[in-house]
Amino acid sequence: MSTTEPGTIEAFDEALRREAAGDEDRRWELVSHLHVHGGREALDVAARWSGDRDAARRRLAADVLGQLGAAPGRAAADGPFREEALALLLTMVRNETTAQDEPDPGVLSSITTGLGHIGDVRSLEPLVSLHVHPDAGVRYSVAFALLRRPEPAALDALITLSADEDVQVRDWATFGLARQTDEDFPRLRDALAARLADDDVDTRVEALHGLATRGDERARQPLLDLLESPPASSDPELLSEALSALRIADPRR
Repeated sequence: MSTTEPGTIEAFDEALRREAAGDEDRRWELVSHLHVHGGREALDVAARWSGDRDAARRRLAADVLGQLGAAPGRAAADGPFREEALALLLTMVRNETTAQDEPDPGVLSSITTGLGHIGDVRSLEPLVSLHVHPDAGVRYSVAFALLRRPEPAALDALITLSADEDVQVRDWATFGLARQTDEDFPRLRDALAARLADDDVDTRVEALHGLATRGDERARQPLLDLLESPPASSDPELLSEALSALRIADPRR
């Protein structure tokens, strides 16, 4: 940020201009600025923009609301504007007055990401309903938003997303099942096992780690096979943890 901090309205307006120019880094700097310094005024502007005809304004409103659920330096659930931000985001998903769902995938991705930051059980139903959305960006945001959620419906959605056609969605959902929950039941293990031959090595390593730490022997041979010629993109620490969990001597030493 510059030494002269923008006011709230100026920050919103500049963020819009930066998005139009393709400068997402600066746009997010401004969103972060509004998170820390915007306070009630930023919430009020985001509330007005949340129903704007312009998708760019709605998207920015959703990004700001997702951040305003958090106080500076604290978890989202502790934020002073949590309830108001959550209510606005839930309204943005589906406008009950017009009975219309948000039509823009980019806006919907920002809404679902914001709901993930706030992390309230009241967002579970709309998030689960969106896990089969035709846009991969929305499904990716849903996978993020469902991380660490213990409800069976959230885990069922992540299981489905772990087999998604989009590699990033698959990887994120598999990460959620493997390392972001302590739950352990046959369908979850089977979903991880189904990724042991995934074309994407990061997804494959997540699945290996998730099965190994649950003591599932199906990870043993694929893990040894991978270590014969470990790809550069794999995480050595995850592989070491998987070896330790299965009590296998590291063949790389």
